[in-house]
Amino acid sequence: MPVEVVMPRLSDTMEEGTVLKWLKQVGDEVKKGEPLLEVATDKANMEMEAFESGVLDRILVNEGETVPIGTQIALLRKPGEAPSGGQQLAQAQPTSQAAAPAPPAAQTTQPSQAPAEAPPAAPEAPEEGERVKASPLARRLAEEHDLDLRQITGTGPGGRVTKEDVDEFLARRPAQPAAQAGVPTAAQPSRAPEAPLGQPGAAAPAASQPLTRMQETIVRRMVESKQTVPHFYVTVEIDMGEASRLRRSANAAAGGSFEISYNDMVIKAAALTLRQFPQVNSFYQNGRLQVNQDVNVGMALALPDGLVVPVIHNADAKSLRQIASASREIVERARTGRLQPDDYVGGTFTVSNLGMYDVDEFAAIINPPQSGILAVGAVKPKPVVLDGEIKVAERMRVTLSVDHRVYYGATAAQFLKELKRLLENPLEMVL
Repeated sequence: MPVEVVMPRLSDTMEEGTVLKWLKQVGDEVKKGEPLLEVATDKANMEMEAFESGVLDRILVNEGETVPIGTQIALLRKPGEAPSGGQQLAQAQPTSQAAAPAPPAAQTTQPSQAPAEAPPAAPEAPEEGERVKASPLARRLAEEHDLDLRQITGTGPGGRVTKEDVDEFLARRPAQPAAQAGVPTAAQPSRAPEAPLGQPGAAAPAASQPLTRMQETIVRRMVESKQTVPHFYVTVEIDMGEASRLRRSANAAAGGSFEISYNDMVIKAAALTLRQFPQVNSFYQNGRLQVNQDVNVGMALALPDGLVVPVIHNADAKSLRQIASASREIVERARTGRLQPDDYVGGTFTVSNLGMYDVDEFAAIINPPQSGILAVGAVKPKPVVLDGEIKVAERMRVTLSVDHRVYYGATAAQFLKELKRLLENPLEMVL
């Protein structure tokens, strides 16, 4: 009996998913854990793995279609079972002879009608041959630049096209013709846009583009956060001299086997502090305060088309080296579009670091349902007064954004005081 394949919940906020690409075709053997299709969620593009082994019997949701979670999208049959005989979707197995369906007017045209009166037929689909292997990030980048992946040589495993391959192809591609780039040519004379009445010399409207699913989610959640969560902000400055020395010593002793960043140290310090302040590790829901039992620190990461917050689970129980390893793996998976559903769920607090962009300080928006987010600035040398003398010290400013429904200014100040103490005495985080 065929096994149903349904659209899974691939993130904690996912309500529907879009089928980007079927990685198997009808009649292909599928092994449990093998990538079956690429799905666009509200947070990222992911490869969905098969939960059972079998043969792909039918494809029920076409590429490009969006369906709610739980919707049946395909059927698998046991090896040796007869095919169900159901008709698969038109684009499930593209062929070189397939052409776009004729418009309604062409379908009602009588055979004796002159060909010139019929609407022009859609051009034949180009031959595709074997499906090009490419990462979701590379495929999305190619679509944005209208590239044919068959023209790009893949350097990934098994000839897979990676984001770097697409970037290199774009760098080698000749510049667009002037007419395509919007530059006036002899055949396309320059013409100033007409200004609206009452607005002499007004500029032409900017080009618009639709938001990706990830961007739509970010817009919705951030607006919801600012409109429904009463934010307030508390900032402290931390002496990072000892932390900097410990970091240099640890990285030198590791000999390249691992590397600890300032962000890893902040995540570790935040996790230990959250354990001491369960109020900060809580959230507001339906008139009640819910206290999280685990300390799971989210790490805000910027992607080309949005923002993701993968989670380091049980960060308070991990060593500084384990946190450094986990964060490095998360960044690599995010960069290559390989984040998994488990990477997103369960966050109880978030760290957002813009220090690598030379930002001194900023205030971040809380990521619901969490009640706090720590905005981290750059570590910079600056003159300070120490023991009555002006000296140069390495300083870092952090700002805690707080949900005022969950805890108050005194708790936020005490939390930051302990966070500062740990970062200024970093040996306590490794002993």
